[in-house]
Amino acid sequence: MGIIRLIKPGLFVYECVKILILASIFVLFMPETIGIPWLVFTASGVMFPLMALFLWLDVYRYKAYLPLFIAGKCIGIFSLLVWTIVSGRFARVFYDVHVIVDFVFLSGDLLALAAVLLIFKDTQKHTIKLLPDAEDKQCE
Repeated sequence: MGIIRLIKPGLFVYECVKILILASIFVLFMPETIGIPWLVFTASGVMFPLMALFLWLDVYRYKAYLPLFIAGKCIGIFSLLVWTIVSGRFARVFYDVHVIVDFVFLSGDLLALAAVLLIFKDTQKHTIKLLPDAEDKQCE
């Protein structure tokens, strides 16, 4: 339980820093083009800091977000790996700045996925489930 108290704010800070880095990359690397269409694709990424904030505040109240967070992280990792392979960036390891940023985001997302899985495991362990017989006895 002690490590979970440290993981939740760390997850929130990582997600906020990631969004700030993505927004600054869009502003810096898109001169003379309109960045609005590209920002539309990243708008769903804003949900991750919000979910991390809610999980930090009260993980038991917002535990319904945990499977959504896990699914979103898995989709993000998969899409980043596919994009790296399709664009041919995997051949230029540590040569291009974009490749380094991709690997930083990939490793950060893998650590965030591991953190969310630890939080999910901890909430499943502390959730009290009633047996069907116990529910019938409570109703009587």
